[in-house]
Amino acid sequence: MISRKEKFKKNQKSPRLKRILIGIVLLVIGGFIGSHIYFQNHFKFTKINDISVSGLTVAQATKKLNNSHIDEDGNYLVVKDSRIKVNSDDVKQLFKNRSSMSMVAVKKMSAKSDVSAKQVHYRLATLLPKFKQRIDQINQSKTKTVDAKVTLKNGKVVVKAGKAGNTLDKARMVKAFKQQAKSALLISVKMTKDTYDDPNSSQVAKQKDHLQKVLQNSVTLKTYNKTYQFKAKNWVANGYPTANGDYKFDSTKIKSWVSQFANKVDTLGKPVRITTHQGTKVRVPGGTYGWKINQGLLTKTIMKNLNAGKQTTLNLRQYAAGTGYGVKGAGKTYVAIDLKNLKEYIYHDGKLMVTNPVMSGTITGGNKTPQGAYYIMYKQRNTTLKGKNDNGSKYASKVSYWEPLTNSGVGMHDSPWQPAFVYGNPSARAQYHSHGCLNNPPARMPLVWKYTHTNEPVFIYY
Repeated sequence: MISRKEKFKKNQKSPRLKRILIGIVLLVIGGFIGSHIYFQNHFKFTKINDISVSGLTVAQATKKLNNSHIDEDGNYLVVKDSRIKVNSDDVKQLFKNRSSMSMVAVKKMSAKSDVSAKQVHYRLATLLPKFKQRIDQINQSKTKTVDAKVTLKNGKVVVKAGKAGNTLDKARMVKAFKQQAKSALLISVKMTKDTYDDPNSSQVAKQKDHLQKVLQNSVTLKTYNKTYQFKAKNWVANGYPTANGDYKFDSTKIKSWVSQFANKVDTLGKPVRITTHQGTKVRVPGGTYGWKINQGLLTKTIMKNLNAGKQTTLNLRQYAAGTGYGVKGAGKTYVAIDLKNLKEYIYHDGKLMVTNPVMSGTITGGNKTPQGAYYIMYKQRNTTLKGKNDNGSKYASKVSYWEPLTNSGVGMHDSPWQPAFVYGNPSARAQYHSHGCLNNPPARMPLVWKYTHTNEPVFIYY
């Protein structure tokens, strides 16, 4: 049984508890109403552009946004002179967009302002170089990060260990700068450290896979009579990855092959042995006729295509300069000029088409006709040949047919001013000779014109 005294005490506590609860409720309601009224004009707990504006009015928030810095001494590089003033209308719009009836605030907001093309240009042209220099200066005092790399050593795939460092990742930070330059009110780039690829990383695994595929690449070289194939795994023994993900291979073996091959097939500047009309063998000195391989370009192209990721076929003709590509010796179509007997022989596809008596320059001296392997540079009708005589006087000789052989002006042409007996007459050469050209009888020169062509070899011998 509850005593009367205890019952009295219990009845006293009940109204007090009620009053406390009512007070709490009134405080909550009052707090909510007060908070609601307060946040009608102030931001709730939030950040704009990573700057806290909690409890600030639009005007206060705008001012703070235009004067605050983001962790300048910590994790960000704030770019001096990059600030663009935030528009108070944008801040006001952000304020209107949040829920005024809820105590829950948006954690982060972004206030944007129009960045003009002129401002973007200034940021990229003027501020970006300074930003790069600033990163370089910071990195000078730091330990450089060196990633593990997959290399090719003595024909084997090898993983070269790297070294973890603490340098800033310049490439990533510059990329972030460029992105912010287009729209950010203040360029503030987070200081990102270089990542480190250890020997067991997925990046290293990808490099291994890439190198194995590269080693399966091949290049086919088609020449005038044979085909050669270069498979990477057989022709490169050493290599390392480049910045763009390709491989820089040691070209020593390819270079050596190209050099030996070129020495074997090049004809430019080399003597040529021909069979004379009389059936004897004669050695003609090397001249301008012939072709040679551009060894540097061919080597570079083969190496480049070994990295191309697909099978490639090259035509040697594209890497050869000169005339007579693929022709060994004289070939079957050419002009042979015998200075000793002053005879000119024109062959086409192995058949003798024209035999002409000619007049030449001297064998020695300033008016000599050069001996060697040359070619018809071009053909021209009705022109005037100009030059100087031995006494220094000038001459201008009109000809109907002109086929130059050298850059110095030696060529084949008709010569109507010469007496008929000088053609094919070596004994007259002391008194009658050209300035070095091969003079043909006017009546016979049309046949020379008919049966010769540009780039045809002309072999002059004594």
